[in-house]
Amino acid sequence: MEFDKIVNKIETRRELLSKSDDKIEIIDYGAGKPNENRTKEQMQMGVKSLCGVSEFAKIGVKKEKALVIYDIFAKINPKIALELGTCCGFSSSYMGFFAPNCKIFTLEGSSNLAKIAKENHEFFGLDNVEINIGRFDLVLPNLLDKLLSLGGIDFAFIDGHHNKEATLEYFKTILPFMRGGGVMLFDDIFWSDGMKEAWGLIKDTNKHTESERMGVLWL
Repeated sequence: MEFDKIVNKIETRRELLSKSDDKIEIIDYGAGKPNENRTKEQMQMGVKSLCGVSEFAKIGVKKEKALVIYDIFAKINPKIALELGTCCGFSSSYMGFFAPNCKIFTLEGSSNLAKIAKENHEFFGLDNVEINIGRFDLVLPNLLDKLLSLGGIDFAFIDGHHNKEATLEYFKTILPFMRGGGVMLFDDIFWSDGMKEAWGLIKDTNKHTESERMGVLWL
């Protein structure tokens, strides 16, 4: 399917959800807003809140960022992809369309958000996306072992825990499971001073590029 047709298909679905009046309870294990300054303990316990589905539908990967992923996929033709931060499933849907022969494993901390993502994947008819639910640091180790048994990771998209220490830890944890010639993509690298510092340390390890507030690390 052509890029513009994929965008139209996904963004039409997003527009529908962005008009929803439904509210869901979520557990957020992330850093919250840039000025929230959550403690490590708060992030480990998770912060519960009641939020509108429309709020989540409006965020995440849209056309411009999707094009960055599309171009990367065209270069590396990934077979195994990992995503931290499923949200409503739009970014993983883009990946599912861009690489039909790629198996995409995505992680989401909130079961209610994961349910919405699954509904979206089913709506798009995507059967190459698997959602894993739970706190990243608890779910990731076993999942990484599974991906290694499948040959390793070609593409990793880090977009779920916008915290300096967490981002650096995910980078160090995932890196040994990446295949040569793979790519690690970090979203919102300018989201906070901590994220800027994390990307500053990460980008010095390998060839890198920046586009649409995302950092691309070429391995």
